[in-house]
Amino acid sequence: MNIIFIQTDQQRRDFLPCYGNSTVHTPNIDRLASEGAVFDNAFTPSPICSPARASLLTGRYPSRHGILRNPESGCPSGYDFNGDYPYYSHSLNKQGYTCQHIGKWHIGTELTAEMSGMHGVHYPKYGFPDNHPHYLDYLEKTGVSGFVLEHETFGQFGDGTQGPLLSAEQKGGIKASVPYYLAEQTLDAIRASAQEERKFFISCNFWGPHMPYILPEEYMHIYDPAEIEKPASFEDTLTAKPNVQADMKRYWGIQDFDWDDWAKLSAACCGYISLIDSQLGRILGLLEELGLSDETAIFFSTDHGGMVGSHGLCDKGPHLYDEVCRIPLIASVPGTKGRRINSYVYNMDLMPTFIECSGGEVPEGIDGQSLLPLLWGEKEKVRDEIVYIEFYGHQIPVVQKLLRTDTWKYIFNGQERDEYYDIEKGPAELVNDIDNPAYSENIRSARQLMNKKLKDLNDPILRYFENTRMH
Repeated sequence: MNIIFIQTDQQRRDFLPCYGNSTVHTPNIDRLASEGAVFDNAFTPSPICSPARASLLTGRYPSRHGILRNPESGCPSGYDFNGDYPYYSHSLNKQGYTCQHIGKWHIGTELTAEMSGMHGVHYPKYGFPDNHPHYLDYLEKTGVSGFVLEHETFGQFGDGTQGPLLSAEQKGGIKASVPYYLAEQTLDAIRASAQEERKFFISCNFWGPHMPYILPEEYMHIYDPAEIEKPASFEDTLTAKPNVQADMKRYWGIQDFDWDDWAKLSAACCGYISLIDSQLGRILGLLEELGLSDETAIFFSTDHGGMVGSHGLCDKGPHLYDEVCRIPLIASVPGTKGRRINSYVYNMDLMPTFIECSGGEVPEGIDGQSLLPLLWGEKEKVRDEIVYIEFYGHQIPVVQKLLRTDTWKYIFNGQERDEYYDIEKGPAELVNDIDNPAYSENIRSARQLMNKKLKDLNDPILRYFENTRMH
């Protein structure tokens, strides 16, 4: 079958109607969900771009492939693979697929999609294309002279100086927007493969709804901020939480933002999601037009989630709340329809899934598990019902290791205070019970499970903590 992978950037799971949101309009994502399978317990192995995308490419945890941080990070190392690993694209090439990577890449400092066996324009590092020659040439063809913003919203640092850009309107209308530009490339790739009558794999990677929310005017204002529901965690004082969380609010210049400020930004985020959804609609429409719908598997997911004001935080960072760790994952594969799957899965499970969809042989030694047995109803789960997530910092180096079940979450926080949340009693993760005597036995058990997991991964951190905190 042909394969199309739609990957958004920093997509909140609970901002999609198929996961319970009643505000955002995404008719095309809804269609994928109704025609295929929705994974209700999907997670990222690391809630930051490069490690998560590298895990998807290789099917391995970040600590096993070596890319621990984004290349533009403020940390000194962990930007590139620590060895040679098979990528899903290698297998698809062997199976005769034309592989195309469109949009955000963000894996390593030198590796390109072309070097990985996928054709496409390369956008180095984070790669937002505002100054990229290919995009600027596209803008000129649409009649727009460059990437022009207006009505910007910025954070504000404590000393009153201007902080980072948070949102802005882009001049030129929807056709000038980055999502439309990426969809155009995707449509061209589908047409070219169809004309050559070759099986294709196309990965379309949007730079949204990642902050800053840069949108054409018509999508910036389609949602009324007054209708955006305030998250239950918004008033979190971050008491008894790691100090770095409050530091991150100051880093973004949002330490003084109230809900009115965040309602406007949340409405812009919703507009971004609808803009991307409209481009997905164009892709689905072309597949129908070419008669390819019944022989094309479509996967929709993201690298990680985003805070969007929950706990008063933005972006992602050293705060492993469900808003950044839990992700959407939808698979519309010929032969599956209208299913909800509860098994714990990761986006890195797409690596062996793509390979099996192409008829290839899944390499040994990976951490990902193919989702096809779940999609065909052959299995109810592909791994134990416990989630393990790693984070190694971005703006500053930190070490965080997370275990999560349906009822509790334990976070080992390196040099800072650990966290323990009773998810059944407090799904908003407001109360850190790490020092609560009532949970001492639960925490001891969670640390033993963490110890075992890190031993299984041969994690060197145990050298320091096995006989102190994690025992």
